[in-house]
Amino acid sequence: MKFYKAANLTEPKKIIVEKFKKPKIKSDEVLIKVYYAGICGTDISIYNGDYKVSLPLILGHEFTGKVIEVGKDVESELIGKRVTAEINNTCLSYPKKTKCPACKKGFYTHCFERTVLGIINADGTFAQLVKVPAKNIFILPADISNKEGVFIEPIAAAIQTFELSKFKIGDKVVVLGVGRLGTLICSIANSLGADVIAISRSKEKLKRAKIYGASEVIDGNDTKLISKVKELTGGFGADVVVESTGSEKGFNLSVNLVRPRGTVALKSTHGISINNVDQTKIAVDEIKIQGSRCGPFSKAIDFLSSKKIDVKPLISEIFPLEQIEEALKIAPTKTKILIRCN
Repeated sequence: MKFYKAANLTEPKKIIVEKFKKPKIKSDEVLIKVYYAGICGTDISIYNGDYKVSLPLILGHEFTGKVIEVGKDVESELIGKRVTAEINNTCLSYPKKTKCPACKKGFYTHCFERTVLGIINADGTFAQLVKVPAKNIFILPADISNKEGVFIEPIAAAIQTFELSKFKIGDKVVVLGVGRLGTLICSIANSLGADVIAISRSKEKLKRAKIYGASEVIDGNDTKLISKVKELTGGFGADVVVESTGSEKGFNLSVNLVRPRGTVALKSTHGISINNVDQTKIAVDEIKIQGSRCGPFSKAIDFLSSKKIDVKPLISEIFPLEQIEEALKIAPTKTKILIRCN
């Protein structure tokens, strides 16, 4: 294959599916034939122009595929393996004698020199082919299908929520917004022993949240929402509120739902600034605001492989690569859209 097709975002809301020359891989990289790629909230935000990145760019970072070529410093046994990959290309991905300050401290996802697959200066997986550092790949177990494997990256991100926002078994965790990522967060929180309360304006999403780990659900349009959460938490408030709506209203609501010295965990990378924050309440109630982003792939693979979650029902539709723009336009109203890249 001398050429391959990819969806090139040339400007916000304008994608051209065009042919590119086959990528040349470095000695420590692999070339992957992409099977499926998933659309996430970050892709939608970049496509809409809310999340500003350098363009043109091929989006996509949740994926599965098969290794078809390896660099000279990579084991040839990897050829033919079904894989996915960590999205941060760092000092550890491309081994360097001198590591940046972040990588020296083990904060590799905050590498000073990182590129990010399909997000920052690295073409992504809405394409027939993608190249990644060999050190970033994870081989898929036989019991995880190509479609299911697309969920490894978002499951890892969901796990990371509670790697940083710890809670005890039986604690109350509110998940505000149960869309693509919020649903996975409900499942992870439940598996870790939390009593999960899901909040959404969508009745369909609330039904799904009950299936995926929420013990209680509350309509986001309910005028007594705050008092209902207080009632369910013994009048104190939630130990952790996961804000995954990506809205100013959602953030401010989270601050009113969490208990004193509780944690508001932010999960949205929507690119939109939040204004009108009640800093006084945050200071007086000693509320911790904790962001989290990428998470541990190994734990995500174990979680998916152990059948603690069935992601197949979460797949809304599958579009061919040629219809990527149509897929991105309707993705905000869907659970998870997959792109068939080959």
